[in-house]
Amino acid sequence: MANIRQLPSGSYNAQVRIKGHPQKSKTFPTEGEAQVWAKQQEALSKEHKAHTIYTLGMSYREARLKGRGSYGQALIILQQLSTAFPQPIHEITKEQVNKFKLDRLKIVKPSTVRTQLSFLSRFYRWAKRELLIDVVNPVADIALPAPSKPSDKVVSPEELALVIKELPKTMSLIVELAYESAMRRSEMTKLTPSCLHLEERIADVIDGKNGTRSVPLTRRAVELLQEALALMGEHASPKSQVFPVTPHAVSTAVRRARRLAGLDESVKLHQLRHTRITNVAKRGFNNSQIMIVSGHRDTRSVARYSHLNAKDVLHLID
Repeated sequence: MANIRQLPSGSYNAQVRIKGHPQKSKTFPTEGEAQVWAKQQEALSKEHKAHTIYTLGMSYREARLKGRGSYGQALIILQQLSTAFPQPIHEITKEQVNKFKLDRLKIVKPSTVRTQLSFLSRFYRWAKRELLIDVVNPVADIALPAPSKPSDKVVSPEELALVIKELPKTMSLIVELAYESAMRRSEMTKLTPSCLHLEERIADVIDGKNGTRSVPLTRRAVELLQEALALMGEHASPKSQVFPVTPHAVSTAVRRARRLAGLDESVKLHQLRHTRITNVAKRGFNNSQIMIVSGHRDTRSVARYSHLNAKDVLHLID
């Protein structure tokens, strides 16, 4: 059972007491954050027989995704799924899952529905294999919506300049860095001064989508990071964020800047990463070299991200 109280400092302290488990306590700036944490702790302490989508998903998220870029996004998906399926996991049928799919397809993109159902299926499999819960995966016989086709949009320098013009300083630095380095938004927002080796033109990405890696930096990328460090000031900690923003905030800023610049929806933050990988491929880099830039572990991913045509390889075949 959770107990939330306001402290003299104005913060909120949440205490969770569950039979058979040690008491847990944590303090938060707002009452809402305290309530969310308390609910999560209660969910994680549930017995297997009482599992719901929320409790099972929370256990999966903590066990498999903590420290990874998908950790935050998983909570959003989990909250959506638990609203649709509040009953115990053993009571969810494939007919109910199929109805959820059809209803969702009326209001969101097929790729969104596919992501939600894939996530649901994933932690059912995890429950059976890792927690040894005897439960049938209701997603197993459901036809998932087709995956969306990857965009072949390459952002031009002119389009990039128009977007940057509409952005505040910190956002403009991180957006241009995406164009110069091919780093993902979560990788850039995790950067700290201790990750940067600017004299060597290397940045260390810690706990990225495909683990920890070193990213080669262009000279312009080094200049951008030097500007970002200067904005942090002399008293910044080596462990402070170089870019004190969230990944979601960066995407939101790009969408707003795109509209203000009069550009179409194909100009997205992630397309800057696509563009850098494509530009590297056009210069004749082999797959191994491209994968160092992109951080991919599979050559099939490189082929999907690097958009070349016949003209792009003419200078290589003579």
